[in-house]
This record gives sequence, structure tokens and C-alpha cells, in this order.
Amino acid sequence: GTAGSSLSGVPGLFSNKIIEEWDPQRPLAVPGNELTVQPVLMYSIQARKEQTSWRSWGDIITEQMANDETQRIMRELSDLASRSDFPLRILPIIKVQNIDETKNIHNNDFDVILVYPATGSGRVLLECCSAKKDNIIFVRHLSGPVYYWYEALSTAYLKCDDPERQKPSHDKNIHVEDVVVDDYNELLWRLRALYGVKNFVGHRIIALGGASGKRVKEAPEIAREKYNWEIIEISYEDVKNRITGNLTNKKLISKAEKLTDIYLGLGNTSLKTDRIFVTRAFLLYFLFKDLMIENNASSITVNSCMGTIIPMSQTTACLTLGLLNDEGYTAFCESDFVIIPPGILLRYISGKPLFMHNSTFPLNGIVTCSH
Repeated sequence: GTAGSSLSGVPGLFSNKIIEEWDPQRPLAVPGNELTVQPVLMYSIQARKEQTSWRSWGDIITEQMANDETQRIMRELSDLASRSDFPLRILPIIKVQNIDETKNIHNNDFDVILVYPATGSGRVLLECCSAKKDNIIFVRHLSGPVYYWYEALSTAYLKCDDPERQKPSHDKNIHVEDVVVDDYNELLWRLRALYGVKNFVGHRIIALGGASGKRVKEAPEIAREKYNWEIIEISYEDVKNRITGNLTNKKLISKAEKLTDIYLGLGNTSLKTDRIFVTRAFLLYFLFKDLMIENNASSITVNSCMGTIIPMSQTTACLTLGLLNDEGYTAFCESDFVIIPPGILLRYISGKPLFMHNSTFPLNGIVTCSH
């Protein structure tokens, strides 16, 4: 390994079997599968009638109005996708007026249905939504033509957490928290959360030295069974020769020396130990990256990180794990599957690198983070 392409949990991305050189100037890696969104415009055509109430409370009532709204929605979603820092794919919008047309929605492959219910009946709205996949409802008040369902949505259609409040008599996966009014920034953070959940469930992670759970020994099995995680356990015996072999590989040592120069040349960086330990941390970094490629995993954790690995690598894994986190991947010490799952979820939702620490009990608004 150790030469030039990016890592991710996306199948097939490791086809080159090579990795990028460490580069502190490169943008963060985005190690996740894209979130696919299916937008739907729901509307009804309404003809004027004399001396009676002939139209609903909502401004989209003709085919031309629906066409204009379709163009408006796609412009807005294109702008939203351009502002997203996670992989987001917007499918072409589907227009529906009746229940038969809603069948065109559920034949597609997507993660989220984004319904724009301008006008139309409650039955059609429910059929637009999925019982198994995620749904978001976007309604307009001031951002464009006012929607009928800005006024009509209620717990007759939306689920809520209060058992004493009315529960809808349907199986659709829509909640009072799944409604957005006007605000695309609010829509974006909801999509970010769904992106995080999508990549959290079924996550693949390497556990060098085996998986464990600090004070909760069944934590790895909980991750496997509850979240469908694939924990790839690799023993130290399996990689012992590779770790020690890197220590005598002149080509890798030369490369590690150059990267050490770059690392120590970064602003606000000072060396408080022997330089050789930094160089060996890069030699360990090469191995960890190779393991991630070989197993198509964007996360790694190290068990017995302050014991077993030090005699083999003649350094600690701390800087190596830090280098991976700084690149945008997720790397943890201790192989503790009590804290690793929330860490992975936080990484995907925040879009930022993370770190693990021991926290002290707070006092006067101060928490000391130590590790």
C-alpha cells in the first residue's frame, strides 16, 4: 500500500489498493456513503366555481403553478446540496396529484422522502410517505407560495412522543419533529442527522488486538446485534511481522523521515520527545492505513494500546491514531465499544474530527478532559 487514493466505507473505493500520502494540507476525508433524497411535490388542480367555496387554503392550484413550484424546489435543493459538506444526492422531483401517482415514488431507490405538500388530500399525503424509510415534510409560509399543509398538519397525521395525545391511525414513519417550515438550514441539519444514522448502522471497524468493552464486556456484541456493526478483529500475532518489518524497511523509513520533517514543521508544533518515536509512529500509520484498505473500513481501534503494541512498534499508537483522526477517519485507542459507537455517530453528524478522553466531574462550568 502507501501511495495514492482515498479511504471510505463505500464499497469498491479501495479497488486501487493504494492510499494517499499523509498531507496536512489535504481537505478532510468524507468516509461515508451518500444520502439519497427523493423530493415530491403534492398538489391538486382546482377550478373556479360560482357562489361557493371552490379552492383550498394554498396557492398551488394550477398545472402552471405546480410547474413553477417544481423549478423553484429544484433550484433550492441544488443550492442546499452545494452547501452540504457530506455526500448528498437529490433525485429528480416527482409530482403527484392522486394515490395512483404516489406509486411512482416508492419504486425508486432512496434514503429519504422529502414531501412538499402544497395542496391535496390527507390520504395522498400519507401515501407519499414511507412506513420503512425516513420522511421529511417541508411546508411554506413565507418562503414562496403558501402551502395548504402549513395550516393542516396535525397529530392526526404526525406521530408524537406524548402517549396522552392523539396518535395517528397509520403506520407511516412521520413525526411532529419531521416537519420543516421555510428554513433550508433546518432541513440541512435534519439530512445531516439522517446521513449520520445511515452510515452508523452497519458500520465496519477494525479492532486490532480484539474488541472489548470497558466495564461492559458485552458492548461489542451489542454493537453487532443492535447496530449491525461489522467488527473485524485482527490479532497482534497476525500483524506482528508486518509491524516489525516496517522498522527495517529502508524505503518506508525514508518516507517516514520526510513526513516527520513536514509534521514537525507545522505551526505551533514542538518536539518534547525523541524524534525517532515520531518517525516510528508514521511507520505504524502506514500499516494501519493498509489494514483499513484491505478490510474496506474507514475506522480502526487498538486494544492494549499502552502495552502490547509498544514493544512491537517501539513507539506508542497515540500519534498514529491522531494522524488518522486529523485526516477525517475515525481511530480510537482502547478498543472500547462502550464509547466507540457514539463517537462514530458524532463523527458522521458533526462532519468534524473527534477525540476520546476521560472527563472529570464538572465544577463551576469547568470540565477537565484527560487522556
